[in-house]
Amino acid sequence: MNKRWSLSLALLMMASPAFAAITLTTPEEIKVAAINGHEVNTSLFSSKKNAHQLKAGENVISVRYTQYFEENRNIGTHEIVRSNIVNIKTPLLEDNQNYVLALIDNPKNIDIAREYAKQPIFGLYNSKNQLLVKQQGAKSSNLGIVSNLFTEGESVDKSQVNIQPSPEYTSQAKLNAPIAKTQSNIGVQNGEAQQLIHIWKNTTKAERQKFMTWLAEQ
Repeated sequence: MNKRWSLSLALLMMASPAFAAITLTTPEEIKVAAINGHEVNTSLFSSKKNAHQLKAGENVISVRYTQYFEENRNIGTHEIVRSNIVNIKTPLLEDNQNYVLALIDNPKNIDIAREYAKQPIFGLYNSKNQLLVKQQGAKSSNLGIVSNLFTEGESVDKSQVNIQPSPEYTSQAKLNAPIAKTQSNIGVQNGEAQQLIHIWKNTTKAERQKFMTWLAEQ
């Protein structure tokens, strides 16, 4: 009886849409700092540090470009280039789908990377490798290594004062459509306006003065 109950529960859990998952994969050069305002903590040696779970619909992913360069292997010198936090608002994501976040025009050498880190560009792709949204970071100067160490893990970069450019959504992206005013809504609004005009015309001078005084205080 217990085995039958366990099997039934397992099948129910597998069939339930609550257990549907969206997977976001990122390369080594992209660190996810937060998802929908919740800080992401991943171990350095975790096998899942480049795979993240998202919810269906819109998500806000806070990311940072970071890349390791060896300047001289013989003497062991290296440099880590890092950007400020960039917030990416996704289009509507579908359940049970896989998405990839990648760098656009990924730099190949340290000199280009230093400049690139000032304003990195991220692209979100669907499982068909179609670009859904492109997000560029706010123009800023490179952060020093010392300040980078102290900002590690922050979901919001306090040193970033410039506003990042608006996201560029492609035709493949599904977005929430703005609510258009229907003819019935317009009719209701016109009716309410006429009713207010009628009430105003039938009020006394003292009542109008009292209303205007109240309105000025709001």
